[in-house]
Amino acid sequence: MATSAQLGYPQGAWGKAHVYSAKPAMNMADPSMAGMKMDNLPLPQTPWAVGATQVPHSTAASADATPLLPSTRSPRWRRRRASGTVGYDIALPTTTEGVYTVSYFPADPQAERTLHIDRYSGQILSDIAYPDYGHVAQWISYGTSLHMGRYFGVANQILASLISLGLAAMSVSGFVMWRKRKPGRVIGAPSRPVLDPPMRTWVGGLTMLGIVFSMMGLTMLIVWISDRLFFRPGKVASTDERAGGQHVAGRLINASQN
Repeated sequence: MATSAQLGYPQGAWGKAHVYSAKPAMNMADPSMAGMKMDNLPLPQTPWAVGATQVPHSTAASADATPLLPSTRSPRWRRRRASGTVGYDIALPTTTEGVYTVSYFPADPQAERTLHIDRYSGQILSDIAYPDYGHVAQWISYGTSLHMGRYFGVANQILASLISLGLAAMSVSGFVMWRKRKPGRVIGAPSRPVLDPPMRTWVGGLTMLGIVFSMMGLTMLIVWISDRLFFRPGKVASTDERAGGQHVAGRLINASQN
């Protein structure tokens, strides 16, 4: 939906590739390159917004054309590569129609860049940068950088770690608080309200999120169905009434004995 509204991936991110090329006198459809996407290339990291972008093909001027070789054999390049200061990754072509793919995935999403370069002529066949992303893809790129702890360095990693530890602590402390406060041998869940408050805004918002993020929508649908099947209002009310009666009876017995 976001892509259809020009808010997601740039052209060529989904479906059929928008860039085609092949060696002369050869079949246009190379089975080894069909359907290849950025996520299938041997790159350690790639920008999120170009992961589904299809890779174009190279075109040779003649049948005996000589492929260009990247200048990655110099001692200076090797030193920078070993120290991690090069800042980009190169995926080499594996077929006669393959392309050099250069991926630049820095901490700042606005500097992201992905190039597909013809292996014979050196021509840039595809150049995808941050301004080419749709608005949704731009927001998610920032979220990815923050989530990975890359956007503002060590402070970002510390903040993300504190949030993760806080969520884990809430899970443990919630269980401890429930164990201390639950009455006797019953679950001690709060009673269901007689009249459910209107939640049209919440339902509408969650429905939209479920449409955009299909896995999230499927999870919410499973939870909703489970709630209807196992926690029906009548069933929960009767359970709560029995639990409440047992709790009150226990307090009266203790008071009479004292």
